[in-house]
Amino acid sequence: MAVNVLVPLLIPLGEQLTNVTKLVGSDPVEFEQPEYEVTVPENTRADHLLRLSARVRAQGETLQYRINEGNEEGLFHLDPSSGSLSLLRPLDYEIQQQYELVVEALAGEARGEARVVVNVDDQNDHAPVFLRALHETQITEEDNRHLPKVILKQVTAVDRDAGRFGRLAYTISGDGMFTNGSRPCFSVDAASGTVLLLRPLDRDPPHGRPQWRLRVTATDGELEAHTDIRVNLKDANDNAPFFPSRTTTATVSEDTPLGSSVTRVVATDHDDPQEGDNAKVTFSLEKNAIDESSGRPIFAIDSELGVITTALCCLDREKTQRYVIQVVATDGGGLKGTGTVVVDVDDVNDVPPRFSRPEWTLDVSESLDPDNVLATLTVVDQDVTNDFAYRVVPGSGRGWQMFHVEGAPGALPGGNLRSVELLDYEDADHREGFHFRVQVTDLGEEGWGRKEHVAETKVRLSLVDENDNDPVFSEDAIYLTLPEDTPRGSLLASFIALDPDNGGESRVRYQVAPDSDPGHQFAVDETGTVRLVGNLDRETADTHNALVWAVDDGSPPRTATATLAINVTDVNDNPPFLSEPREVQVMENSQAQLVARVKLGDPDDWRQGHGPPFTISLDPRAPPHVTDSIRVTLDRRGDDGRGVGVVWTRAALDREERPALLVPLVVGDAGWPSLTATVTLTLHVADVNDNPMAPAAKTVTVHTMQRQGAAVPLGRVYVQDPDDWDAASKTYAWRAPQAGFFLDTSSGHLSMAPSTPDGRRYHLSFVVSDSSQGQDDVEANVTVQVKSLQPSEITHTTPLTLAADTDAVVRPDAKGGPSVLSRLVGAARTWAGGGGVVQVLSVQPVEGRNPATRIWLSAAGIANFDYILLYHKNELSSTLGVNVQDVGVVPCHEPSAITPVTVAEERCVGGCWVGLADDFSVVDANSSAVVGPLVVVQGPCGCTSSTTPIRASMCTPDTCLNGGRCLSTSSGTRCICPHGTLGSQCKVLSRHFQGTGGRHDGSTGPAQDGAWAWVPPIPPCAEVHLSLEVLSTVRAAALLYSGPDQDTEPGSRDLLLLELREGQPVLLLDLGGGPITLTLNSSSSLADNTWHRIDLIWKHEMVEMIVDLCVGDSWDELPMPSLTQNHTLTPLLPDGHTCHGTTRLPHNARVLNTRGVLQVGGLVHPLPPLMAEGNSVLPHPPHFQGCIRNLRVNGKLVDLGDRVLSKASSPGCPATECRANLLQCGVHGRCQGSPSSLQCECHPGWSGPGCDLPTIPATFFPNSYVKVALSFSPLAYTTSISLRFRTLKSRGELVVLSSQHGRDSWSVQLVGGHLCAVLHLQSKTTTTLCLSRVSLADGHWHSLTATRYGSSTFLEVDDGDGDLYNASLVLKGEHLLDVDKQEGIRVGGSPYYQEKGVLKIHNDYFDGCIDDLRISGLSAPLPPAVNSTPWGQASVFKGVEQGCIAPSACTNVSCRPPLSCIDTWRSYQCGCGEGRVLSRSRVTCEDEDECAWQPCLSGGSCFNTQPGYVCSCPAGFSGQHCQLPEVGQTSLKLPMGVLVTIVVWCIFLILLVCAFLLHQHHRRAALRRGMADAKDNAMDCKGHVAPPCSHTPNLLEMQLLKPPRANGQPAWTRNPNIADVDVLQVDAVTPESSGEELDGDRRQVSPPPSRGSSYQGMSSRRTSKGGPGSTPPAGDDLRNYAYEGDGSSPGSLSSCLENCSGSAKFLGGFREVAHMVES
Repeated sequence: MAVNVLVPLLIPLGEQLTNVTKLVGSDPVEFEQPEYEVTVPENTRADHLLRLSARVRAQGETLQYRINEGNEEGLFHLDPSSGSLSLLRPLDYEIQQQYELVVEALAGEARGEARVVVNVDDQNDHAPVFLRALHETQITEEDNRHLPKVILKQVTAVDRDAGRFGRLAYTISGDGMFTNGSRPCFSVDAASGTVLLLRPLDRDPPHGRPQWRLRVTATDGELEAHTDIRVNLKDANDNAPFFPSRTTTATVSEDTPLGSSVTRVVATDHDDPQEGDNAKVTFSLEKNAIDESSGRPIFAIDSELGVITTALCCLDREKTQRYVIQVVATDGGGLKGTGTVVVDVDDVNDVPPRFSRPEWTLDVSESLDPDNVLATLTVVDQDVTNDFAYRVVPGSGRGWQMFHVEGAPGALPGGNLRSVELLDYEDADHREGFHFRVQVTDLGEEGWGRKEHVAETKVRLSLVDENDNDPVFSEDAIYLTLPEDTPRGSLLASFIALDPDNGGESRVRYQVAPDSDPGHQFAVDETGTVRLVGNLDRETADTHNALVWAVDDGSPPRTATATLAINVTDVNDNPPFLSEPREVQVMENSQAQLVARVKLGDPDDWRQGHGPPFTISLDPRAPPHVTDSIRVTLDRRGDDGRGVGVVWTRAALDREERPALLVPLVVGDAGWPSLTATVTLTLHVADVNDNPMAPAAKTVTVHTMQRQGAAVPLGRVYVQDPDDWDAASKTYAWRAPQAGFFLDTSSGHLSMAPSTPDGRRYHLSFVVSDSSQGQDDVEANVTVQVKSLQPSEITHTTPLTLAADTDAVVRPDAKGGPSVLSRLVGAARTWAGGGGVVQVLSVQPVEGRNPATRIWLSAAGIANFDYILLYHKNELSSTLGVNVQDVGVVPCHEPSAITPVTVAEERCVGGCWVGLADDFSVVDANSSAVVGPLVVVQGPCGCTSSTTPIRASMCTPDTCLNGGRCLSTSSGTRCICPHGTLGSQCKVLSRHFQGTGGRHDGSTGPAQDGAWAWVPPIPPCAEVHLSLEVLSTVRAAALLYSGPDQDTEPGSRDLLLLELREGQPVLLLDLGGGPITLTLNSSSSLADNTWHRIDLIWKHEMVEMIVDLCVGDSWDELPMPSLTQNHTLTPLLPDGHTCHGTTRLPHNARVLNTRGVLQVGGLVHPLPPLMAEGNSVLPHPPHFQGCIRNLRVNGKLVDLGDRVLSKASSPGCPATECRANLLQCGVHGRCQGSPSSLQCECHPGWSGPGCDLPTIPATFFPNSYVKVALSFSPLAYTTSISLRFRTLKSRGELVVLSSQHGRDSWSVQLVGGHLCAVLHLQSKTTTTLCLSRVSLADGHWHSLTATRYGSSTFLEVDDGDGDLYNASLVLKGEHLLDVDKQEGIRVGGSPYYQEKGVLKIHNDYFDGCIDDLRISGLSAPLPPAVNSTPWGQASVFKGVEQGCIAPSACTNVSCRPPLSCIDTWRSYQCGCGEGRVLSRSRVTCEDEDECAWQPCLSGGSCFNTQPGYVCSCPAGFSGQHCQLPEVGQTSLKLPMGVLVTIVVWCIFLILLVCAFLLHQHHRRAALRRGMADAKDNAMDCKGHVAPPCSHTPNLLEMQLLKPPRANGQPAWTRNPNIADVDVLQVDAVTPESSGEELDGDRRQVSPPPSRGSSYQGMSSRRTSKGGPGSTPPAGDDLRNYAYEGDGSSPGSLSSCLENCSGSAKFLGGFREVAHMVES
């Protein structure tokens, strides 16, 4: 029996295990399987394939194997005995892929067959091969027909592999195949290798090439091959000739003969010179110069060589200095290129010189030294090759030898006249003047002999006296010795000074230098007499060195200084004082003992006997409890014989009876007579724990912000115990623990979790034990009342400083009555009236010598709360029984022991940044405690160097002023402002003062019966710039006041008083170093009922006052620029002495610390008894009558609207309102000017007579600019530039105005994203003024105005408030800028030519827009939309397009759903789109209800739409937000065609109504029968029950509305709590809403919007969510009538009527007409 064993065989080939052992069949010889299959990789060497196995039934037979068929080539071998099949030679897949073998097994006569299949596996053994290494073709350049098209079909390769490695893929690379994403020029078919042309090709330079080189690659996936392709381009004549240098400059002498060569021009043609005449160039002259006398051309050109020659003889440079001719180069195809040849004619010196004047009369200042040019004697000579020489003719007149003339540098010829020696008007010979002759020659020093080239002129020179000599004192110093008790008014010395100028007639005034007399102890009169006006005190200063100034009346004045030196001798005027100790301590209950040995001191001069030995004794007037407890003896030998007081106690003292004793001691010195005084020794009684505890209760009031953080401290658990030094012996424990509260058992301090709910009282119980007294579990109860602070309460806080310690403020009074704090809150609520809540925010101690407490009161919803309290300051002090030191102000540099880590809710209070720290202030007064957030002071605000806080992203009560509505958007907050308000915060910038009741008698009685207004204080800054504009009808009045009043504590000296006296501004300023007075004596009065501007500046110890910016005329009535420019006249400069005053402040006087409001238009309280210069008491200035506007402090405009506490004063200025003067400026115009010269000015972006035409912007691309030629000449002293711009680029020049040759310039440009105005005058240092705190390269439209007055510059953007305003007032140096009106105005950059004639733009402004350009207030053109205006035309422009266009920024941008890409002009953002916001789940976008913002003013009703909202305005108002009061009757001007149409329609309607009247009685009867059913169940067209119409405003209804307040402004009411003070009563206006009364199916349906229409006094405006920039369609727009029926079917006019059948009344017959039209 055959045994078959399964033996695994390892097949080496491919490491594949093949097992073919299997018993099959039942024949005598059987293979294990009838068919075998094996796979062999091609090229495999001889190897074993598999082993065959067969079974023989007969035992003992030998098995033999052989191949019967399929091995004809002998590739395989089968071992006869083992059956192992092996490969003899490698196989080739490309020859045969499969072999079939028939094998046979023999066992004697028995045999069996099997089939073996050998599969050949393909291998990549052949690389691709191109049949050609180079392919070349030719096509015509720039041929764009039939693209894409095949240019090579046979670019194919072969691969001998037959399987998958025989399939090839083709790629292409080389010229025209871009990797930057640009479209390639070629492509190749990946399967066939066909090469296609995708774009037309250029053959010619600079971007083309005659041959394009490509490479095609074929790959089978592993191996690859390459072939090169050459695409040759056939030239097309597509390039015109050009000149490499567009301008060729040549020079020729004016005496050049005929036919002389001038220059040779060369032109280039990029076409192929081998292709016909495409590149063959010929030359011709297109624009030649013509001789005027003969009419012949002056130049000729060789057509082949391009050589230009002269066609006439002898040019004349004096007649024509330069010729400009145009050369044309033409190729063989007729294409042309032009170039310019500039021929300059060189000069030959053939014209004699002459002086421009036959005689020169000169007035020369005596102060000019020999280095200065006295005059330039200009010479006229048309030649340019002159060699000028000058000389003073010897002996030609008086003083000829004192002068010489030398050539003047510069473009204009002339001789500079200089003096050889110093000129002095005080010299009698010089005073008579000089006269002499001066000669010139143009042939140099050798030309004096040629008389035809010599010219002569006369010079008459007179000296002008200058203030060049200081006054001279008769004595430079006087020395005095005075006793310190010298009486005031004593004459000390006389200083006499004379001024040699002006013939000795100059007037000299005297002044004591403020720095040398800080105590203001000396005064000098007009005669130079110095008197003592203060008290001398040797103990303060034993010497004085007062400097006396003698100031002459010259301009500028000159000063001489003399010294008054005073030595002060001592007088026994000071009693002894307590030196040490001043406080001592003794333990209570102790026996009589020595307490202290008291030493004395005396500031007087002991050398004169004005000191020791001292005497000391107990004051006999001491209270009994002191005399019974204390005795004092004198130890005469103590302290080295000076005398010592010995203090004893007589008996034991009890601390609970009296914690301290104030011991009065009478002390005296040894002077004659002896001076005595009473001093106080404080004796503290130290505590001993000798009293038991008693139960007690405590109340804690907590104000918290509900923030997460540390626990809130509540103070200490209180038990009644007279002892107060026994805290260490007490322990504390809970009786009933309370969640959220924590107790320190050792100290008794209590704290609370910050998240404890508010609005309730917590009753806590404790027990206290005292081990030293043996007491346990004494009850102590604490009641905690928690009040949570809202953000509005935190924002509206006012500080009050009381002269009392914190315990006395918080603790109930001695009789158990309310505390000072409770009385304060009650009084504040009474005076503030209703409409708000007054509560305590925090109570904090104020560090200092005297105890004080600062209380922060919150008053949300109460306007002018801090001013109301300040007004009642004295009454409040009387009510509280405590002196109220300050209201509304805090020191900006207050010392604090706490350094907060973080500060929140930061705001400006009284000129200081104030915020809340992450800590609490605890005032613990035993039985009561107050806990609140810790308020910290961060430094001054409102200063130019202070940091501007980031504007809040959420709306606050301070965001929008004067009734403006705040909208909270994704980009921040935005205000909707009422009519009459301006800027981003709706500020009112003008205010009217009635001025009645002002005092003119100089009395100091009550001053509350005149006009006044209070605004925020001037910040305590080292640099302050304050400006205002005044329209006055009175010659004497107070304009501004900030300083102390009669109730201010002693020592307050800082003040500012600006007033009008006799129509002139007068400033009194004291910054702590003494008052200074600054007065301007102008020839004209400011009380002329026109606007005038006043600027006050103090910095670096200097004070300046400027009126009207030295314009020299009314501030707002500047002279119009002239249409003609007379260059022979010099513009007159204003007299700086009448418009500009300056003086120096005393040393170290830099900051105004008035700690009070800035009073405008008048003083509420009388002035304190202050001393002004001249020792006179200041009279009370009268109250102001007129208007004040644009009050600005350090760039920030002060709001003069409804938040101003005032009397006899109101917002606005009626005298300057155009509507009141029957002048309508339209929606987009504003009223400008004084009452006698009112005019309308269009807002930026608008133009036209009615300011109703939007201007057209221009887009500037790279290398773009506009050059504008003006038809007028801007004023040399003042120029303004205004425009609108929009860009994302951070640099570029917007506009530049320059003089001829660009020597002087005035420009506006972007530098690093910041807007800057750059002024350059007379080669001086460039002045740059920037808005450095705000970046304007944000892609939004911005309006800018840049103005200069001389060297002073102003820059405003948008509303010009805060960081959007900057000014530089410099009234020295050069002031005039003569703008070149033809060539000096450039927009978008300044063009210039580089080498080779390439045009470049300096400071290029590109990828941005400019709109509404105005120069000096006059409209300038912006091409291409506007090429000219009456005031100028665009002479040149390049790279500018109409409109503000930008490519889409959302191309290829994807946003994560549900957001979509929103194009924001050259940028994008991902958002929900207009009027939509993310839902709370943040997975969908939903409509935003803008009506929640209450955007409709003047009582208008808001209706939400999708997107946007509609404001339905009441009668008398219009505008997007009902912010505009309706204008009265206006004339309607319609074209004749429109009028005819209206008449035809009226006739048709009349006929229609008449037809209806025939059936009226039938219709009405039917309507009445159906009325009841309609009322019960009124159905709309969709089958829904309609809502009641009484609650749904319909645009067809007639509603009687309550008359709104004027202009959306609240009415002015009189507050009875403030005597005769107007206080604004603010009422919340809530728009009616009908959304809640709609059923569920119709809840999202908006009321029918009727944009731009009005009916029966009710108007509606549809507003897009885009904001103010969305303009509603016009009233005749058909879109206005597409909202019929509120969702009903079109044509159903009755749908709205049936819904309102029971509650609305319509015009007679309208309902019936509607039914007829519908049927």
